[in-house]
Amino acid sequence: MEQNKKGKRKISKRQRKKLAIVTIILMIISIVGVVLLTPGFNIKEIKVTGNSVLKTEEIIAKSGIKKGVNIFDFNKNEAKENILSIGYIAEVKVKRKLPSTVEISVVEEVGVAYIKAENGYVIITADGRCIDDGVKKGDKNNEEGTVEIPKLPLVTGLENVKYKVGETITSENSVQLEILFKCLHEFSKSGHVFDMLEIDMSNINKIRFLYMSRELEVILGDSEKIDHKMNVFENAITNIDEVNKGGIMHLENVSNPNSFPTFEHKNAEAEKTDGENAKNNEE
Repeated sequence: MEQNKKGKRKISKRQRKKLAIVTIILMIISIVGVVLLTPGFNIKEIKVTGNSVLKTEEIIAKSGIKKGVNIFDFNKNEAKENILSIGYIAEVKVKRKLPSTVEISVVEEVGVAYIKAENGYVIITADGRCIDDGVKKGDKNNEEGTVEIPKLPLVTGLENVKYKVGETITSENSVQLEILFKCLHEFSKSGHVFDMLEIDMSNINKIRFLYMSRELEVILGDSEKIDHKMNVFENAITNIDEVNKGGIMHLENVSNPNSFPTFEHKNAEAEKTDGENAKNNEE
């Protein structure tokens, strides 16, 4: 190390650089320490947006974020993973808003159908993802009293379905499930799935559903050209008065969106039965 004329050591440029770096690091540590110890940076508010099915309190509790804790003293990725473990959550973002607010925004999954389970019912999405299990069909709340259950159709005729919250349901009959998911996507496009009471998948070549009330049964046949069949169904319930009479709507032979369905009316069947009874009485 060089010395000046008075015998004092001269600090090199490299040493000055190291000293500057150490000084900056110490300043940063000091600032971080002040921030972590300053009450002004403690969490005072946790905002949740995007939720309509789940309650805000449940999402906050699941996140693990608590008021009064320093805003930098929690792991955002861990909070996200915790929230995503809730079946109803599809996406989540967690943001710190200084000095004392945490913002959680979520995107919820949309349940479109029920499946019978051992302890109640399972709710699935159009992709077959289980978002809730053990709920009571038609009840406003599940066992925890946190989820409002919408009116959804019950899927019947499925074989040995296995499920786990957050995962796609499975079955030994994978073809049947594949066709079910295809149908649910089409039913969901225009929202008609929410007006269905039951979807019968016991025969994949004669898929049927009950619409609005058990007065109208719709037979789709197989899942081929289901998009065309649902377009014909849409036009029928909108423009054809016969639909309001109830009975059975046949869509098995629909080949294009401009086809017309055929009907079997319960009223007509009843009139036929009454006529036969009257004839027998006369005889």
